Amino acid sequence: MNILHISPYVPSLHTNHAGGVCMGKQVEALRKKHNVYVLSFITMPLEERIVKEEYNTNSSYFVRISNKDRLREGLLHLNKPLMFSARTSKEFKQQFLKIIEEKKIDAIHCEYTAMAQYIWIKKMYPNIIFNIVEHDVTRQSFYRKSMDSKGLKQLFWKWQLNLATKYEKEYCQKADHVIAVNSKDQRLLHEYYGLNQVELMNPYYGVDFDEISDKVVNKIQKSICFIGQMGREENHLAAMRLIHIVKSLNRDDIRLTIIGAHPNEELQKEECENIHITGFVENIEDEILKNQIAVFPLTLGAGIKLKVLLACGLGLPVITTDIGAEGIDEDGNTLILANTDDQIKNEIIELIDDSNKIKSKSIESKDFVKKYFSWNKTVELFDRLYEVRK
Repeated sequence: MNILHISPYVPSLHTNHAGGVCMGKQVEALRKKHNVYVLSFITMPLEERIVKEEYNTNSSYFVRISNKDRLREGLLHLNKPLMFSARTSKEFKQQFLKIIEEKKIDAIHCEYTAMAQYIWIKKMYPNIIFNIVEHDVTRQSFYRKSMDSKGLKQLFWKWQLNLATKYEKEYCQKADHVIAVNSKDQRLLHEYYGLNQVELMNPYYGVDFDEISDKVVNKIQKSICFIGQMGREENHLAAMRLIHIVKSLNRDDIRLTIIGAHPNEELQKEECENIHITGFVENIEDEILKNQIAVFPLTLGAGIKLKVLLACGLGLPVITTDIGAEGIDEDGNTLILANTDDQIKNEIIELIDDSNKIKSKSIESKDFVKKYFSWNKTVELFDRLYEVRK
């Protein structure tokens, strides 16, 4: 089939955020059996480099957008959530139509709800397949932001929530297939929008076990890490919370590493002898593997947290909140669940001082993701959704 993959960010296994890596794996899988064309936005210098190194100009097309562009589109399209209007682009629309016409596209593989705004194409081409990958349920994400805010900020997020709910419902109901990346989101899409046939895929979280099975990285004793794209509010807040918790332990022997691109000035100021803020790292797996445990005290965000799966897949015992465990292990059978600062503090102390428990939890974590989050299941799903037409 001729498949057009559209996304809000450049898909790549080498980008600096989990969603981009997951999209990169999807493109890789689809290309093994289909003619795949990529249309996406470039939002930062790293993506410029990725496009230059990884993409063929004959089968990929990219639209550059700046913060100024996003602001302009937001003001011009106040009837849409800002998250959606940020990807409303005349240039993108022109390229979109051109590719569909010239390449005789059979199916569109759409990443994220915001990109589903281009589902209007089905009016022009009723036979084209339009599948949406819901990386998270936008309604839930905006609801949490509204509940976590006060005053004018809360009013703003409630307004955005109403808009997001309206459009997410419309897009999902028009799609040929909606694909959730965890069972909880699958259930929410049914509850919110009456969708009865939501497909379920296992997201790619960044670990190829064949490549890392023989990798040896020296562990830093009594070491904790947090992983995330630090430009995202939910990651910044969780990192600052974890720093506060670790400081309150009053343990000079414990070292904390915050791993992820775009830490702001507030976070960078926390750098000290026992707290390291890495910023962007070329090899995130090696940086994570230096640590003994991972802690994710998340209070915001929706959908599956790929950073939690990544840490588990690399064999780190994980302490996280109920939000961090969503769609992964909500009962805490493998993940260690803790929600209050005191609970997180107690779990850190109990784990960090017990090398035998760290070892057993490490094996358990790795086995858990191998068993329940195999990428092969997603490949089988794609084979079914994009079965070659006779």
